[in-house]
Amino acid sequence: MNVVIDIGNTSTKVATFESNTLVEVQNCLAKEVNDLLASIKFEKGIVSSVKEEKISIDILNQYPTIIKLTKNLKIPIVNSYSTPDSLGYDRLSNAVGAYAIEAGRNSLIIDAGTCLKFDFIDDQNRYLGGSISPGLSMRLKSLHTFTDKLPLVELKKPEKLIGGSTKESILSGVVGGMSSEINNLISEYHKKYSLLKVFVTGGDVDFIYPMVDNQKSSIFAHNYITLLGLNRILQENVS
Repeated sequence: MNVVIDIGNTSTKVATFESNTLVEVQNCLAKEVNDLLASIKFEKGIVSSVKEEKISIDILNQYPTIIKLTKNLKIPIVNSYSTPDSLGYDRLSNAVGAYAIEAGRNSLIIDAGTCLKFDFIDDQNRYLGGSISPGLSMRLKSLHTFTDKLPLVELKKPEKLIGGSTKESILSGVVGGMSSEINNLISEYHKKYSLLKVFVTGGDVDFIYPMVDNQKSSIFAHNYITLLGLNRILQENVS
């Protein structure tokens, strides 16, 4: 049994795998990971964290069969990012996750969470990079934080295109703007790369996925592509 720990900006997931098969995913607070691990029988594991190092260090000290995702680990794809030291481990894991699902395929991973991240791996299994922009909640908060009068609006689907109030206008702008951004970028990737497969993942996947134009594309919602990538990296480094 493998254990995979993904400590993100807003949520933490602990998953178990039997070889390549995902068995279970549990959500918890980052500070609760050690207690949760005590209830899991596993042979090896990997932890990835975008937060402070202390959490990972505590896990590694208590569980010596768990390794930490670092730039020095072997990965099954070619990292062609021009600044690999600055590449977020979540983005790299997403690319490896797409590779684990189908190697040798042009794949675009859209991760909608704290940030909206696009990551691309080509049919030669090369990670080329992508784009980063604010996520839905960040966009709503920024309008409230950096203006004097705009309110903080709760995220929900806009009821109409033309906002008849300030709150409705913010929702129309933020949600409609992200929808246009996503669909336009998918279209641009399709123009450049044939047989493109698109994965939508992240904390806002259920909200984002209905925005995507699925009429002409191979687009799939996938809640756990990051975890699949981490498990594949673990297998690459620990026999």
